[in-house]
Amino acid sequence: MPKRARLLQLVPLALVALAVLALGSTATARPRYVRPAPAPDGRYGKLEGRELIGFTVRDRKVTDFFFNMDMQCHNSDTGEDYVRDFTGHEISGGRANREGVWKQTYTQVDGGREGSGLAEVSFTRNRGVYGSVSVVAPAGPESFEDCHGFIDLKMNRGPLS
Repeated sequence: MPKRARLLQLVPLALVALAVLALGSTATARPRYVRPAPAPDGRYGKLEGRELIGFTVRDRKVTDFFFNMDMQCHNSDTGEDYVRDFTGHEISGGRANREGVWKQTYTQVDGGREGSGLAEVSFTRNRGVYGSVSVVAPAGPESFEDCHGFIDLKMNRGPLS
């Protein structure tokens, strides 16, 4: 009987050891594999009023990004506020990351004013594809006109619409 009594004393100790091992393995568990956000190949575009965004995707690489947008401008000499167009084209570089986001900074000259900003495309699983552009065109050396603008459009796959 001494063997059985000794065995009964070790059972609770073995259960505690198993519980500690189970808790330790869940604490160091790796996260599940998360599938990358989709970035389907094709042409994307959206036209809303006078503003538009378009680009091409191939192998998660965004190329030929172009846009036309309205900027809010202020003339500090006259105090006047007004709207001007700004057009950007041939913005490319890089691929959409695993989260489905592509970002590219740019500098373009349109209508004699130099503007810079950020072009961004977000691919989502359930909500669609969104394109956005920001632009800041500060006053030049011989100008009193400061301009800025931002557009964010839900994109359609296929030709501009």
